[in-house]
Amino acid sequence: MKKRLSKSERVSAQNKMAQLRHAKNRIVVSFNDEEKAKKYLKSKGYRYQEAYSFKEDRAMLYKNFKNSWVKLASKFDYLNDSTMEMGTVWNIEQV
Repeated sequence: MKKRLSKSERVSAQNKMAQLRHAKNRIVVSFNDEEKAKKYLKSKGYRYQEAYSFKEDRAMLYKNFKNSWVKLASKFDYLNDSTMEMGTVWNIEQV
């Protein structure tokens, strides 16, 4: 028989779940090319929904059939870990 959680234990469990959903724990995938990022999203079943752009910052929202949303955003960062080259990197993160 399972033991029922006390109110304080339930609150702490809810806080722990909120921390897991926090932005630090979102899955991030990086690409050096926008087309490769779009192909990756298409292969995972995501469809384009909206775009937001302001100057050099670009972001696009994608949605799949499970109502899961991801954001494809551009960022000026190092292209890879082994060199000092900088350029536009496309990051995919869950919203």
